[in-house]
Amino acid sequence: MATGGSSIKKIVQTIIILLIASIALSTLHLPSIIASEAKDNSSWTTLEPMPTARGGLGVAVANGKIYAIGGLNGSSLPLNTNEEYNPNTNRWSTKTAMPTARSGFAIATYQNKIYVFGGTIGHGYTSNTEVYDPVTNTWEQKTSMRIPRADLTACVVNDKIYLIGGKIYSSTAPYYSETDVNEIYDPATDTWETKTALPTAVQGYASAAIDNKIYVIGGQRAPNAQGNPVIVNSNQVYDTQNDQWSLAANLPAIASYGAAGATVGFMAPTRLHFVGGYFAKDFSGKTQVYNPETNTWSDGALMPTARAYLSIAVINDMQYAIGGFDGTNWLSTNEQYSPVGYGTIPPKVRITSPENKTYIDTSLAFNTNRGTEWAGYSLDNQANITIKGETLLTDLSDGSHNIVVYANDSRGNMGVSETVYFSIDKRAPTIIILLPQNQSYDITDIQLTFWVNEAVRELAYSLDGKERILIIGNVTLPALSDGPHMLTVYATDELGNSASETVHFNIAPFPMIAVVAASATITIALAAGYLFFKRRK
Repeated sequence: MATGGSSIKKIVQTIIILLIASIALSTLHLPSIIASEAKDNSSWTTLEPMPTARGGLGVAVANGKIYAIGGLNGSSLPLNTNEEYNPNTNRWSTKTAMPTARSGFAIATYQNKIYVFGGTIGHGYTSNTEVYDPVTNTWEQKTSMRIPRADLTACVVNDKIYLIGGKIYSSTAPYYSETDVNEIYDPATDTWETKTALPTAVQGYASAAIDNKIYVIGGQRAPNAQGNPVIVNSNQVYDTQNDQWSLAANLPAIASYGAAGATVGFMAPTRLHFVGGYFAKDFSGKTQVYNPETNTWSDGALMPTARAYLSIAVINDMQYAIGGFDGTNWLSTNEQYSPVGYGTIPPKVRITSPENKTYIDTSLAFNTNRGTEWAGYSLDNQANITIKGETLLTDLSDGSHNIVVYANDSRGNMGVSETVYFSIDKRAPTIIILLPQNQSYDITDIQLTFWVNEAVRELAYSLDGKERILIIGNVTLPALSDGPHMLTVYATDELGNSASETVHFNIAPFPMIAVVAASATITIALAAGYLFFKRRK
């Protein structure tokens, strides 16, 4: 009995220990669960729908407004509709229609003009390039692409527009095939150039650029033997600086005809967002988020309306998913996506003056990439001083200094500039005149020889108060008149500090006429004495 009682007691103790451990573990895990949920603070908001329901459209941003252009809505022909959305008022308006009705085209904004390339026109593809100017509400024709194609995208990197892949006409069923073409359009010269081809040809992909790299994500290839399109999940990365391709982590949920938009660290962390698309007749509402720093994917909030053939516009890291097809209906849907970490990014601060140079005196000037509530600076690691804008830095001592600018936005995010190191030099150059010195000279050509203790941008001298004469070093002062003279040497250093040094000297040549006269007198006297001496003899 004692043994049985002891066993029961041990079991009870074990159960109590397990319960305590379970409670402790749940307490320990709770913060990490909350942190994980807090980390994904992305969300979707439904906004005013487009006036014209459609998919396969292009959207672009110019002057802070979104333009939804072209597309399909179930009719036999594509659309040339052009509708403008103002995010500030949540209102749409109609603008001048695109000259060439089309769908599945590439679209990009450069210098607030919208460029439209290629696309599907009826039963064929076009290479047509047209440009829309929102300011004048007019369209203009430009040089066409070399190859007519559709279901491609356009990305702007370093003043060039890149158009990659898509589909082209084929003479055999299904009468189209994907292409690996990689072409660059230069808006400044209206010319085209071919670059390294896409490794895996694809159409109906989504694409966006981050820094100098273009990401070509998902998409599909021509149908297989069973007549089903081959949908891919590749993430092909093109480096525009070295014209080379590489592969990144695949899209986790395979899809084609989705849309992509990039956040660039303005209001949200730098990420690429792939939304929507379809696979095996299923239309997706997933938001898949790619981190280029870690080469990893994560999930964002689900898009309210699952769809494909949509387009995304990005304004200040806020994304707008517009239009599309849900498997049954062409959509006028307009949904706004607030990415993970939106509003947590501090403003970027850049000091434009001073630079890493030496100054006599200087002002503090800086800029930020967005509006701020407060700004201040710290000079030489001292306490911050609040400023409203450009500020003269007064009472700076000679020598080295450093300065940092801080700026705070309305959400409390503090931006910090890089530290700028600069120097102050208010000291005038030191001039030492070696020749002439304060004395008399018996010659009329005088060598000016002097020394300056630092590099200078200007040297000059003035003789007897006359105008300054520029020189580059030691010079000869020729044919000086008899009598006193005043010589001043001037030096201005590279910062503008000026100095002068003056010497007084006299020109008094040895009196040669007097010497000749005295010599003649002595000669005459000697001659007279000689004659006198001869007569006495």
